[in-house]
Amino acid sequence: MSSVPLSSWPQESKDKLGYIVIFTALFVTGLMWYTNEIKQGQLLTEVSVLHPISFFETKWLYAYLLAFTGVFPLLFGFIPKPNFYGQFLRVAVANIPVTALFILWDFYFTKQGVWGFSTRYTTGLQLIGLPWEEILFFIIIPTACIFIYWSLNTVIKKEPFVKAENMITVVLIFVFLLIGIWKWEHIYTSTAFMLSGFLLLYHWLFVKPGYRGRFYLAYLVTCIPFLIVNGVLTGGFTEGPVVMYNPEENFGVRIGTVPVDDFAYSFLMLFANISLFEAFGNRFTSKEKI
Repeated sequence: MSSVPLSSWPQESKDKLGYIVIFTALFVTGLMWYTNEIKQGQLLTEVSVLHPISFFETKWLYAYLLAFTGVFPLLFGFIPKPNFYGQFLRVAVANIPVTALFILWDFYFTKQGVWGFSTRYTTGLQLIGLPWEEILFFIIIPTACIFIYWSLNTVIKKEPFVKAENMITVVLIFVFLLIGIWKWEHIYTSTAFMLSGFLLLYHWLFVKPGYRGRFYLAYLVTCIPFLIVNGVLTGGFTEGPVVMYNPEENFGVRIGTVPVDDFAYSFLMLFANISLFEAFGNRFTSKEKI
Protein backbone atom coordinates (compact mmCIF):
# COMPACT_ATOMS: atom_id res chain seq x y z
CA MET A 1 0.00 0.00 0.00
CA SER A 2 1.65 3.20 -1.17
CA SER A 3 -0.34 5.78 0.73
CA VAL A 4 -2.56 6.27 3.73
CA PRO A 5 -6.29 5.61 3.20
CA LEU A 6 -7.10 9.34 3.26
CA SER A 7 -4.25 10.55 1.06
CA SER A 8 -6.65 12.16 -1.43
CA TRP A 9 -8.52 14.13 1.22
CA PRO A 10 -7.95 17.89 1.66
CA GLN A 11 -5.55 18.60 4.51
CA GLU A 12 -8.17 20.53 6.47
CA SER A 13 -10.54 17.54 6.38
CA LYS A 14 -7.78 15.18 7.47
CA ASP A 15 -6.88 17.49 10.35
CA LYS A 16 -10.49 17.56 11.53
CA LEU A 17 -10.78 13.78 11.37
CA GLY A 18 -7.49 13.47 13.25
CA TYR A 19 -8.84 15.65 16.05
CA ILE A 20 -12.01 13.55 16.12
CA VAL A 21 -10.01 10.32 16.52
CA ILE A 22 -7.90 11.81 19.32
CA PHE A 23 -10.93 13.31 21.08
CA THR A 24 -12.85 10.04 20.78
CA ALA A 25 -9.94 8.08 22.27
CA LEU A 26 -9.66 10.47 25.21
CA PHE A 27 -13.42 10.73 25.71
CA VAL A 28 -14.02 6.97 25.62
CA THR A 29 -11.12 6.30 27.99
CA GLY A 30 -12.24 9.06 30.36
CA LEU A 31 -15.82 7.81 30.28
CA MET A 32 -14.67 4.28 31.02
CA TRP A 33 -12.55 5.42 33.95
CA TYR A 34 -15.37 7.62 35.29
CA THR A 35 -18.21 5.11 35.00
CA ASN A 36 -16.31 2.03 36.12
CA GLU A 37 -16.40 1.38 39.82
CA ILE A 38 -13.07 -0.30 40.41
CA LYS A 39 -13.62 -3.48 42.33
CA GLN A 40 -11.39 -3.21 45.35
CA GLY A 41 -10.39 -6.86 45.38
CA GLN A 42 -7.36 -8.21 47.12
CA LEU A 43 -4.22 -7.77 45.03
CA LEU A 44 -2.86 -11.19 44.17
CA THR A 45 0.20 -11.77 46.32
CA GLU A 46 0.64 -15.37 45.21
CA VAL A 47 0.81 -16.90 41.73
CA SER A 48 1.85 -20.29 40.41
CA VAL A 49 5.65 -20.16 40.45
CA LEU A 50 7.25 -21.56 37.30
CA HIS A 51 10.69 -22.17 38.81
CA PRO A 52 11.91 -20.58 42.07
CA ILE A 53 15.33 -18.90 41.94
CA SER A 54 16.76 -18.07 45.35
CA PHE A 55 19.01 -15.31 43.98
CA PHE A 56 15.90 -13.33 43.08
CA GLU A 57 14.75 -13.15 46.70
CA THR A 58 16.10 -9.64 47.27
CA LYS A 59 14.77 -6.11 47.56
CA TRP A 60 17.06 -5.24 44.65
CA LEU A 61 15.31 -7.59 42.23
CA TYR A 62 13.48 -4.91 40.23
CA ALA A 63 16.66 -2.81 40.08
CA TYR A 64 18.69 -5.81 38.90
CA LEU A 65 16.19 -6.46 36.12
CA LEU A 66 16.42 -2.87 34.91
CA ALA A 67 20.22 -2.91 35.02
CA PHE A 68 20.32 -6.19 33.11
CA THR A 69 17.93 -4.83 30.47
CA GLY A 70 19.62 -1.47 30.11
CA VAL A 71 23.14 -2.82 29.69
CA PHE A 72 22.48 -4.12 26.18
CA PRO A 73 21.80 -0.80 24.40
CA LEU A 74 24.55 0.86 26.44
CA LEU A 75 27.23 -1.69 25.58
CA PHE A 76 26.25 -2.82 22.10
CA GLY A 77 25.00 0.59 21.02
CA PHE A 78 28.61 1.70 20.49
CA ILE A 79 29.34 -1.02 17.94
CA PRO A 80 29.67 0.55 14.45
CA LYS A 81 26.79 -1.60 13.33
CA PRO A 82 24.04 -0.99 14.47
CA ASN A 83 25.67 2.33 15.55
CA PHE A 84 22.86 3.02 18.01
CA TYR A 85 24.82 5.44 20.18
CA GLY A 86 24.08 8.33 17.84
CA GLN A 87 20.35 7.79 18.42
CA PHE A 88 20.33 8.22 22.20
CA LEU A 89 19.14 11.85 22.15
CA ARG A 90 16.46 10.98 19.61
CA VAL A 91 15.32 8.10 21.82
CA ALA A 92 15.22 10.38 24.87
CA VAL A 93 13.18 13.10 23.16
CA ALA A 94 10.70 10.51 21.89
CA ASN A 95 10.52 8.81 25.27
CA ILE A 96 9.85 11.84 27.50
CA PRO A 97 6.19 12.54 26.56
CA VAL A 98 5.31 8.84 26.47
CA THR A 99 6.92 8.24 29.86
CA ALA A 100 5.07 11.21 31.36
CA LEU A 101 1.69 9.87 30.22
CA PHE A 102 2.41 6.31 31.34
CA ILE A 103 3.57 7.48 34.77
CA LEU A 104 0.28 9.37 35.24
CA TRP A 105 -1.62 6.26 34.18
CA ASP A 106 0.49 4.11 36.50
CA PHE A 107 -0.03 6.49 39.42
CA TYR A 108 -3.81 6.50 38.96
CA PHE A 109 -4.11 2.72 38.67
CA THR A 110 -1.84 2.17 41.67
CA LYS A 111 -3.88 4.60 43.75
CA GLN A 112 -7.13 2.96 42.66
CA GLY A 113 -5.93 -0.55 43.46
CA VAL A 114 -5.79 -1.89 39.91
CA TRP A 115 -2.24 -3.01 40.61
CA GLY A 116 0.43 -2.52 43.24
CA PHE A 117 4.07 -3.21 44.02
CA SER A 118 5.65 -5.51 46.57
CA THR A 119 8.03 -3.86 49.03
CA ARG A 120 9.79 -7.22 49.27
CA TYR A 121 11.40 -6.84 45.84
CA THR A 122 11.83 -3.05 45.64
CA THR A 123 14.19 -0.84 47.61
CA GLY A 124 11.41 1.25 49.17
CA LEU A 125 12.31 4.62 47.63
CA GLN A 126 9.24 6.14 45.98
CA LEU A 127 8.44 9.04 43.66
CA ILE A 128 4.81 10.25 43.48
CA GLY A 129 3.69 7.04 45.13
CA LEU A 130 5.54 4.74 42.72
CA PRO A 131 8.77 2.80 43.29
CA TRP A 132 11.68 4.55 41.62
CA GLU A 133 12.30 1.31 39.74
CA GLU A 134 8.85 1.62 38.15
CA ILE A 135 9.67 5.16 36.96
CA LEU A 136 12.88 3.92 35.34
CA PHE A 137 10.97 1.03 33.75
CA PHE A 138 9.33 3.47 31.32
CA ILE A 139 12.73 4.76 30.24
CA ILE A 140 14.91 1.65 30.17
CA ILE A 141 12.49 -0.87 28.66
CA PRO A 142 11.47 1.28 25.65
CA THR A 143 15.12 2.22 25.04
CA ALA A 144 16.12 -1.45 24.96
CA CYS A 145 13.22 -2.26 22.63
CA ILE A 146 14.05 0.62 20.28
CA PHE A 147 17.59 -0.78 20.22
CA ILE A 148 16.17 -4.12 19.06
CA TYR A 149 14.04 -2.31 16.47
CA TRP A 150 17.04 -0.31 15.23
CA SER A 151 19.29 -3.37 15.12
CA LEU A 152 16.76 -5.40 13.13
CA ASN A 153 16.46 -2.55 10.64
CA THR A 154 20.22 -2.62 10.04
CA VAL A 155 20.08 -6.35 9.31
CA ILE A 156 16.77 -6.63 7.46
CA LYS A 157 16.72 -4.01 4.73
CA LYS A 158 13.50 -5.13 3.08
CA GLU A 159 10.23 -4.08 4.65
CA PRO A 160 8.75 -7.17 6.38
CA PHE A 161 5.09 -8.02 5.88
CA VAL A 162 5.04 -5.62 2.93
CA LYS A 163 2.05 -7.33 1.29
CA ALA A 164 0.18 -8.14 4.48
CA GLU A 165 0.95 -5.03 6.56
CA ASN A 166 -2.30 -3.25 5.70
CA MET A 167 -4.43 -6.30 6.47
CA ILE A 168 -2.52 -6.96 9.71
CA THR A 169 -3.07 -3.36 10.79
CA VAL A 170 -6.81 -3.40 10.09
CA VAL A 171 -7.24 -6.72 11.89
CA LEU A 172 -5.28 -5.46 14.91
CA ILE A 173 -7.36 -2.27 15.07
CA PHE A 174 -10.55 -4.32 15.02
CA VAL A 175 -9.33 -6.85 17.61
CA PHE A 176 -7.94 -4.19 19.98
CA LEU A 177 -11.12 -2.09 19.91
CA LEU A 178 -13.41 -5.11 20.11
CA ILE A 179 -11.65 -6.48 23.21
CA GLY A 180 -11.58 -2.99 24.72
CA ILE A 181 -15.37 -2.70 24.38
CA TRP A 182 -16.02 -6.32 25.37
CA LYS A 183 -13.99 -5.96 28.57
CA TRP A 184 -15.31 -2.48 29.38
CA GLU A 185 -15.87 -3.33 33.06
CA HIS A 186 -12.28 -4.55 33.47
CA ILE A 187 -10.48 -1.23 33.52
CA TYR A 188 -6.92 -2.44 32.85
CA THR A 189 -7.95 -4.67 29.96
CA SER A 190 -10.23 -2.09 28.39
CA THR A 191 -7.75 0.78 28.73
CA ALA A 192 -4.77 -1.10 27.31
CA PHE A 193 -6.62 -2.60 24.35
CA MET A 194 -8.75 0.46 23.60
CA LEU A 195 -5.82 2.90 23.54
CA SER A 196 -3.76 0.48 21.44
CA GLY A 197 -6.61 0.32 18.95
CA PHE A 198 -7.07 4.08 18.76
CA LEU A 199 -3.34 4.75 18.39
CA LEU A 200 -3.08 2.20 15.61
CA LEU A 201 -6.22 3.60 13.93
CA TYR A 202 -4.75 7.10 13.97
CA HIS A 203 -1.45 5.79 12.63
CA TRP A 204 -3.16 3.83 9.84
CA LEU A 205 -5.27 6.80 8.76
CA PHE A 206 -2.68 9.56 8.87
CA VAL A 207 0.87 8.17 8.85
CA LYS A 208 2.40 6.93 5.63
CA PRO A 209 3.35 3.24 5.66
CA GLY A 210 7.04 2.57 5.95
CA TYR A 211 7.79 1.18 9.36
CA ARG A 212 4.64 -0.42 10.76
CA GLY A 213 5.75 -3.77 9.36
CA ARG A 214 9.18 -3.23 10.89
CA PHE A 215 7.56 -2.44 14.21
CA TYR A 216 5.42 -5.59 14.09
CA LEU A 217 8.54 -7.69 13.54
CA ALA A 218 10.42 -5.93 16.34
CA TYR A 219 7.45 -6.31 18.66
CA LEU A 220 7.33 -10.05 18.02
CA VAL A 221 11.07 -10.30 18.77
CA THR A 222 10.73 -8.24 21.97
CA CYS A 223 8.03 -10.61 23.19
CA ILE A 224 10.81 -13.08 24.04
CA PRO A 225 12.71 -10.86 26.52
CA PHE A 226 9.36 -9.36 27.54
CA LEU A 227 8.15 -12.76 28.74
CA ILE A 228 11.37 -13.25 30.70
CA VAL A 229 11.41 -9.83 32.37
CA ASN A 230 7.67 -9.71 32.99
CA GLY A 231 7.77 -13.33 34.05
CA VAL A 232 10.10 -12.29 36.86
CA LEU A 233 8.03 -9.20 37.71
CA THR A 234 4.81 -11.21 37.90
CA GLY A 235 6.21 -13.88 40.20
CA GLY A 236 7.25 -16.64 37.86
CA PHE A 237 10.56 -17.20 39.64
CA THR A 238 10.02 -15.80 43.14
CA GLU A 239 7.90 -16.56 46.18
CA GLY A 240 5.69 -13.60 45.35
CA PRO A 241 5.22 -11.14 42.46
CA VAL A 242 6.93 -7.77 42.21
CA VAL A 243 3.84 -6.37 40.47
CA MET A 244 0.55 -7.48 42.01
CA TYR A 245 -2.68 -7.27 40.03
CA ASN A 246 -6.30 -6.88 41.02
CA PRO A 247 -7.87 -9.98 39.38
CA GLU A 248 -11.20 -8.16 39.04
CA GLU A 249 -9.76 -5.57 36.66
CA ASN A 250 -7.88 -7.61 34.07
CA PHE A 251 -8.66 -10.24 31.45
CA GLY A 252 -8.03 -13.14 33.80
CA VAL A 253 -5.82 -15.06 31.38
CA ARG A 254 -2.07 -15.42 31.83
CA ILE A 255 0.76 -16.77 29.72
CA GLY A 256 2.91 -18.33 32.38
CA THR A 257 2.48 -15.69 35.06
CA VAL A 258 2.15 -12.73 32.65
CA PRO A 259 -1.39 -11.32 32.18
CA VAL A 260 -2.36 -11.10 28.50
CA ASP A 261 -3.27 -7.46 29.18
CA ASP A 262 0.45 -6.75 29.52
CA PHE A 263 0.98 -7.61 25.85
CA ALA A 264 -1.43 -4.85 24.77
CA TYR A 265 0.14 -2.49 27.33
CA SER A 266 3.59 -3.27 25.93
CA PHE A 267 2.35 -2.84 22.34
CA LEU A 268 0.95 0.60 23.18
CA MET A 269 4.05 1.78 25.03
CA LEU A 270 6.50 0.58 22.37
CA PHE A 271 4.45 1.73 19.38
CA ALA A 272 4.06 5.20 20.91
CA ASN A 273 7.81 5.43 21.54
CA ILE A 274 8.79 4.17 18.10
CA SER A 275 6.21 6.38 16.36
CA LEU A 276 7.75 9.48 17.93
CA PHE A 277 11.25 8.12 17.36
CA GLU A 278 10.47 7.82 13.64
CA ALA A 279 8.63 11.14 13.53
CA PHE A 280 11.71 12.99 14.77
CA GLY A 281 13.81 11.44 12.00
CA ASN A 282 17.39 12.69 12.06
CA ARG A 283 16.69 15.94 13.90
CA PHE A 284 18.18 14.61 17.14
CA THR A 285 20.71 12.20 15.67
CA SER A 286 24.43 12.58 16.36
CA LYS A 287 26.44 12.94 13.15
CA GLU A 288 29.64 11.79 14.83
CA LYS A 289 31.06 8.48 13.64
CA ILE A 290 32.95 5.93 15.66
